[in-house]
Amino acid sequence: MTNQDSQSPHIPSAAVDSFKRIGDRLELPEGEQFIQMGDFDESIFLIESGRVEVERDGQVIGTIDTGDVVGEIAFIDRRPRTASVRTLTDAILLRVERADLLRDLAADPTTLMEFVRAIEARRIAHIDSGSETEIDDFLAGVSEEGTSHRAVNHPYLLALRDSTLPDMKWALADFARQYHGYSAHFPRYLTTVIGRLELPEHRAALMENLTEEAGIYDPEEMEELVEIGVEKQWIDGIPHPLLFRRFCQAAGVEDSDPNGDSVEVICWREMFLAVLAGGSTAEALGALGLGTENVVSTMYQHFLPALGVLDVPPSETVFFPLHAAVDDHHQETLMNISRHYAGTKAGRFDLLKGMRKALTLRAGFWDWLHMRALTMGTCDRNTTVTFGG
Repeated sequence: MTNQDSQSPHIPSAAVDSFKRIGDRLELPEGEQFIQMGDFDESIFLIESGRVEVERDGQVIGTIDTGDVVGEIAFIDRRPRTASVRTLTDAILLRVERADLLRDLAADPTTLMEFVRAIEARRIAHIDSGSETEIDDFLAGVSEEGTSHRAVNHPYLLALRDSTLPDMKWALADFARQYHGYSAHFPRYLTTVIGRLELPEHRAALMENLTEEAGIYDPEEMEELVEIGVEKQWIDGIPHPLLFRRFCQAAGVEDSDPNGDSVEVICWREMFLAVLAGGSTAEALGALGLGTENVVSTMYQHFLPALGVLDVPPSETVFFPLHAAVDDHHQETLMNISRHYAGTKAGRFDLLKGMRKALTLRAGFWDWLHMRALTMGTCDRNTTVTFGG
């Protein structure tokens, strides 16, 4: 780990000027520790002269030289320090608090963007867990865990696929009625996570997903959808919640009072939102990315055979083949953002935790719908409560 990485952009000179203008100048002797692993602070240091070493759990994991920055992980991710740092030589450092530096750079958006990109490149270069291979292996492993989870291959979904429920039309109508109270809020889930992201490019990438939720597709993606039998006129300009409502009507469920959601639906929705808004950013990404978008294309495949019992044109049930295809793109976007957080042990832990929370919540919802489908709703006739009902 050194600052002489030809693949990393230089710290913009205007940003260096900000450090010199507003930073606290620290003259430290050799062997002075100035960052302590586990501490929470959001300052970032520019090494004006000298060299420092980074240590984790008693092991030196790299050195950083004159002209580079240190402390960028806590600066970007706003998390406790992931390593300790001490001087290897006499050194002069310029320390700036996160809020002060961002405020100073705000007058020059170009420099601010260049600086964020530069320190993000260094965050990757200084990454505390080491290799890109380790990150790839982690993401591949949790992705496989997600797609093989009970929530994705639930007995309820398999029964829909195989048409083994007592009354398939009743089951699809019940699914439509109950699931609408979750799926209609998907733009809200996306905007919640977008608001948690630190890097502008990450927010921009998820905003593209939000435009797709509004029924706006780029030409290349539209061509791919047409190739799998999804006609442009079925989906172009139609928000996804309206496409699900179209499926509801095809299943015999008319528009209902939004205050009529069952308490089980409300609990799922509110607990999911609590994960997205209340945990760390990595946990929110684990829930929405690894635990939701990563599994939707696999999960919705189970619905495709069941739709035949409705005997309606494919345009009425296009919500499912559309999401089985489009969510692969959503999944890729969220996976790329997750890589940013998978570079630390704490980030990997939170990604995994968020994924498992989301999948557990979904599995519990499927348990309830499965019992309702098997008993035609009589299982909770005396216990189901609707808001305002």
